[in-house]
Amino acid sequence: MYRHCIFQTWKILRLSSSIQLSTTCKPSQQIRYLHLHDILKKDIIAVSDGTKPGFIKRLVKRMGWLDHSKGRLKGSGYILYENVADKINYIKFFEEFKMPDTFFSWFLITELHVWILMVRTMAEGDEGRFTRNNIVEAMWQDVYTRAKKLEPANPSAVRENLQEISEQFQAAVVGYDEGLLLDDKVLAGALWRRFFQRNCNDPEYLERLVHYIRKQ
Repeated sequence: MYRHCIFQTWKILRLSSSIQLSTTCKPSQQIRYLHLHDILKKDIIAVSDGTKPGFIKRLVKRMGWLDHSKGRLKGSGYILYENVADKINYIKFFEEFKMPDTFFSWFLITELHVWILMVRTMAEGDEGRFTRNNIVEAMWQDVYTRAKKLEPANPSAVRENLQEISEQFQAAVVGYDEGLLLDDKVLAGALWRRFFQRNCNDPEYLERLVHYIRKQ
């Protein structure tokens, strides 16, 4: 039943693929991704038996909330982002979901995990919201640093691209939140539009990614 729902959602999305949303990337964003993080050998895409929590859930639990001062929470936000970014096996994502090895693909993967982390920290009340804001801040600092390395001679183009990606990020968060609160079909639709950029020919990719998110 679950796979049938995902497959039916995929067919409907494929039929509506002529509709363009602001979350679709432009050719100018398809620039090479610089591997600034060491790639870990751990396979985070493999489907587990469902008994072991996702690595983001384990990370947040291990961090704890020992000090509620703003300085400590700001540091926690940066540490959480760095730990999550360091544990993502980007190469595995590229291979499993047939994604091009580009800066924009790197961002789509990072964006998804930052959103998951945002959801987890929001459960911690006011401290969690403050920490969430610093996670996002850490992400944009990382994105800006990488973008500058890719186009060091064209800072205006970097700012323009980042402004566009920032607007897409806000729309993506809204779509992912809706999918999380409703059901897997809505979440699959959000992933198809944003993560797969309306270009997914295999419904099993959606099923696999929905399962991965729910596990976190």
